[in-house]
Amino acid sequence: MARLATLTGLYPLAVNSDCAVYASRGPCPLDFLPSNGDGTPVYGTFRLGANPGFCKLEGVAEMTWAVDLIEQGHNPARHIKGDGHDAVLDEGE
Repeated sequence: MARLATLTGLYPLAVNSDCAVYASRGPCPLDFLPSNGDGTPVYGTFRLGANPGFCKLEGVAEMTWAVDLIEQGHNPARHIKGDGHDAVLDEGE
């Protein structure tokens, strides 16, 4: 995350253990990840895939969903996994 921020100025909206939530220009994580002219990811940023050391997509939600959770004092990174839209919020979160 620090390397991505240094290279691109992109910072996560929320973080929770192994999950980070970023804003994107589109509904796909590739819409926000920087890439080289040939489409490969910029070295030092996240790489998506199932291989060791790669990141996997945990979920996608509308920005209003994340903003609503943040305004209520909740961490969107705790609820984006799977069908995060319908996640039940834990008491005392």
